Amino acid sequence: MATINVRLSDEEKSTLEKYGKISDVVREAIRLYVNNKKSVETLKKLKEYQKKNRVTTTEEIVAMIRADRDTR
Repeated sequence: MATINVRLSDEEKSTLEKYGKISDVVREAIRLYVNNKKSVETLKKLKEYQKKNRVTTTEEIVAMIRADRDTR
């Protein structure tokens, strides 16, 4: 497992401590950030695909997004 160091102000540290152990909070924040970026990439790919293939419906896009989320 990799280790990272983060410099925080006292205010940021105390705010994070309200939500639990700092390392756990930061780990969860990074996980959420990465998942968000993956979702944005997936939506971008879907939009490109949709431009090429107008047959794709909104329901199909939602199904693709849900399938992508289930693989994580």
